[in-house]
Amino acid sequence: MNKSIIGIAFIFVLSWSVSASSQPQQQSQPQQQSQPLAQGDGWQLVRSVQLGNSGNYIHMVLIDAKRDMDKAVYGAALSKLCRSQPDFCRVRFWNEARYVPDSISFTDAQFKAMRAEYVFNRAGGVQELRYACTVVPDKSQCFSH
Repeated sequence: MNKSIIGIAFIFVLSWSVSASSQPQQQSQPQQQSQPLAQGDGWQLVRSVQLGNSGNYIHMVLIDAKRDMDKAVYGAALSKLCRSQPDFCRVRFWNEARYVPDSISFTDAQFKAMRAEYVFNRAGGVQELRYACTVVPDKSQCFSH
């Protein structure tokens, strides 16, 4: 049953992301960066975009294309980006800079280029990391475009 709930939550989150692309992009504001963007071995934060005025952000991360099948790279990015966010953390990953969106919504091409997405929402009881099926072909861990 727990997997069903997570699956339903993921579908809801994914549906919300796609439907958000039809709404005005004025609702999301890029996070003001007063310090250098986070980075690590095989990844770098490109931008963080606030979800409305919630104080919660979606972090857009660029993964080294040569290491985009290395789960340790994703884990290292999540560890650094989410450790100071005890209640909510959302991270999306791409391996080509040209596809990293400027806002919370994205085009079909940007969605198809997305390599992974992590969602943690303590209030909603959701914590899930899903990869593109081209990264991890296990259907229980992947989403297809």
